Amino acid sequence: MIPRWQVEELSQGVVQNMETARKVVEQLRPQEWVQDGAPSAYIDQHQSLLQEMEQVSLAAQALGRDPESLTYAVDAFLWLDRTDALMGSIAAGARQYYNAAVAELLDSARNRNSDGIATVKQYLRQLAEHVEGSMRVAHREAQRCRAAIVSEPPDGR
Repeated sequence: MIPRWQVEELSQGVVQNMETARKVVEQLRPQEWVQDGAPSAYIDQHQSLLQEMEQVSLAAQALGRDPESLTYAVDAFLWLDRTDALMGSIAAGARQYYNAAVAELLDSARNRNSDGIATVKQYLRQLAEHVEGSMRVAHREAQRCRAAIVSEPPDGR
């Protein structure tokens, strides 16, 4: 499995990347794009992206505090994946209706995210395998204990 310290570093990197990308996204004004002929969906996507970037940061922080939590690993992966998709859409809008340089900044943030997504995905798989293995061992031990208790002779009382 990926060592704990590496998951903690990954989590910190994701939080930092979200903060950097958020500064770019906050400067975007998709309302102005709509005036230039862009679909109004960009306004909702922009709001959603800002909210979901916060969720990514919270999920990454939680994973960094408790790397053995399967729930936190799933949350981090799902939020990262969702944010990546939204960021791609907003970058495309920025490229077409705003400024190609800003779109490149967003694409750069997405590239940094893709490394995090791949690592979290790998870790998530490893963690799930570890948890399943632990549960199999616990189940076998419980069954062994149950069999031992059932096979004990009555104490004659």
